[in-house]
Amino acid sequence: MTYRVGGARRSIGERRGAARRALRTSAGLAAMVLAAGSVPALAEDAASSAAANDAAAELPGDRHIVVSATRTPVAIDEAPATVTVITAEDIADTITTDIRDLVRYEPGVTVRRAPARFGAALGATGRARNEDFAIRGIGGNRVLIQVDGIRTPQGFAFGAQDSGRGGYTDVSLVKSVEILRGPASALYGSDGLAGAVSFTTSDPVDLIETGKSFGGFVRASYSSEDEEFAETAAIAGRTGDVSALLAYTRRDFSELDNAGVIGGIGEARTRPNPQDGESNALLGKLVWERGAHRLRLTGEYLETEVFSDILSGQGPAFLFGPAPSWIVDDLTARDESERTRISIDWTYAADGTIDYAHVAAYFQDGKDVQFTDEDRSPTGATPRPDRERLNTFENRVYGAAAEARSTFGTGPLSHTLAFGGDISVTRQEGLRDGTEPPAGEVFPTRAFPVTDFLLGGVFLADEIALFDGALTVFPALRFDFYDLDPTDDPLLPDFAGAAQSDSRLSPKLGVTARLADDVLLFANYAQGFRAPTPSQVNNYFGNLAYGYISAPNPELGPERSESWEGGIRLTGDHASLSVTAFHADYDDFISQQVVSGSFTPADPAIYQFVNYHRVEIEGIEARASYRADNGLYGRFAIAYADGDILLPDEEPRPLDTIDPLNLVIGLGYREPAGRFGAELIASHHARKERSETDGVCTNGCYRPGAFTVLDATAFVALTNALKLRAGVFNLLDEKHTYWSDVRGLSLVQSDNDPSTFVPPANVDAYTRPGRNASVSLSYRF
Repeated sequence: MTYRVGGARRSIGERRGAARRALRTSAGLAAMVLAAGSVPALAEDAASSAAANDAAAELPGDRHIVVSATRTPVAIDEAPATVTVITAEDIADTITTDIRDLVRYEPGVTVRRAPARFGAALGATGRARNEDFAIRGIGGNRVLIQVDGIRTPQGFAFGAQDSGRGGYTDVSLVKSVEILRGPASALYGSDGLAGAVSFTTSDPVDLIETGKSFGGFVRASYSSEDEEFAETAAIAGRTGDVSALLAYTRRDFSELDNAGVIGGIGEARTRPNPQDGESNALLGKLVWERGAHRLRLTGEYLETEVFSDILSGQGPAFLFGPAPSWIVDDLTARDESERTRISIDWTYAADGTIDYAHVAAYFQDGKDVQFTDEDRSPTGATPRPDRERLNTFENRVYGAAAEARSTFGTGPLSHTLAFGGDISVTRQEGLRDGTEPPAGEVFPTRAFPVTDFLLGGVFLADEIALFDGALTVFPALRFDFYDLDPTDDPLLPDFAGAAQSDSRLSPKLGVTARLADDVLLFANYAQGFRAPTPSQVNNYFGNLAYGYISAPNPELGPERSESWEGGIRLTGDHASLSVTAFHADYDDFISQQVVSGSFTPADPAIYQFVNYHRVEIEGIEARASYRADNGLYGRFAIAYADGDILLPDEEPRPLDTIDPLNLVIGLGYREPAGRFGAELIASHHARKERSETDGVCTNGCYRPGAFTVLDATAFVALTNALKLRAGVFNLLDEKHTYWSDVRGLSLVQSDNDPSTFVPPANVDAYTRPGRNASVSLSYRF
């Protein structure tokens, strides 16, 4: 098989050769690691650091200090909201390779990963790979994702283009991740409609032991589910007041495996379409620190390339009836995503009127390029020339942020006041290019004009402790403003984009009440909002030959949310339990609708993004953990939610983006000195209820069956500096499919009984991998 990029062809075999070279690279790195681990002097130098790291390794349920819930440092079990912390040790122990693995054991948080079965001009299934985070059933651009306090670029979908945000962060360079459930706009502004995912990358001090001037680690890993080889190297040094860090990760991978067995070409294919990918992630930091002051310069670069041979899209193409419209002889694609970030920040921390201050400025460029080449043959007299599609989406951002905290008392009350603001200017643009454009369209063109998008806001948050901390109140308020300013785009000469500006006030109120040393009640009320994107305000596309156009909507308003949650936490020396109930209303959801017209050239249908409907979601979440002094521990988590879409003048319709009930149970052992450990984890996903899909799909939705997946992970410290980790996932080889991967997939008419609708014959293409294994070897120095 071959594919063409920019007129050049490159064989899948050549890409497989690159994977084999990566295997040799991994093997070489592993040998180097083992050799380093066999040097007694070097092992002795690292012994105290490694032993400290191993002994301090955290277990599920450990207490963490978080800031995403309140903007002030607070213990996770004392926060007035639901927050999950995933540490670098968690990422390493579960051999996590991407954001899909990151939330594998997080009920209520999912990452959609549909199979790569897209086309050149029709269909975008799986084009975004790991699309995005969904929190309590709401995802996409409605969830804030930030790295070191800087929001990642937005996602975008139009026609056969689908640019997600799942490839903008490499988890190997992350120190910790905080997942905040519920609206975050009162603290972080737009995009925090449903929650926030905050990544924090490592600093030099994280790799250097106290009293030392040098440190780092190397790690090699392999995952069989997509034949991924990954190598990471990080090094940090310190001299005087200056420290520096440089970290690099290389990944080479293939298509994600599944349980399909049908090969060949065409829609009937259920085996994964061949893919080969590679990524490079680089993180550099230069830090000056003296006394209470720290000045930090950060550079971050991540690029990913994926080459796809879409065999399922080859063969006869049926568009207008039982006879094929043309024959697809070859369908290949090359997708590239790239994110570059440069930031500088100053931090002050000391006792005084202002005990913490932080100022940052940054530049970020996120770009997604999707190229597809389709070779076609006619089935009749009508010519069917080969066609190419080149779709790009780019966000270039300049931004700044500042915040400060002050701790003081007013009579019997103690306060921790946080205040600050941020502003960013984004130039957002997309390009549609290629050969053989649709009838009535000329390439190159755009789906919306190049737009300058300003986002800004100021916030004030307080932590008020009463009765010696028995009652704590967390009020917060944020004022946001935004401005959309489309340019006079020469690629859209007949279209004048509409400018738009608006503002929003978002309040938040959290309360915790400590009934006893180990019993805490909490409640939280929050509002959120999301500004409309440039592509929604000024979406423009016209195809009069087929009787429709897409028109801008300068009156499009922001989406809004309002949520309540409350619960109880029990925390003891060995066990903890948390139960949370929540209800959320999401208003003015933006949706593209037909607002007029009859689908004729004389009276074309007009599509427009409008504030169309609202959503109600409610549910319950619980988690518990236990650990004994002898190293035995266990964990449990469960999430259930239900939601409805409330449409104008219509009966409520189920919200299909909510996952069915999901629970996780784990039982593990970690030797008290941290020299070895293992965990057995069971994940159960219920089947989506039929009543929760009524009216969502044309002929009824395909609902995969319930399943339970059993995973086993283990580690052993071969030396004080050398650690081997391994995992076997889907231990019982369970054939399973996640609802999030197939939502919207309709049943089809049965060949034997036209009145009966059955699952599509190719549903096995949507299954996840069977039994698979991962292994990693790391050396810390």
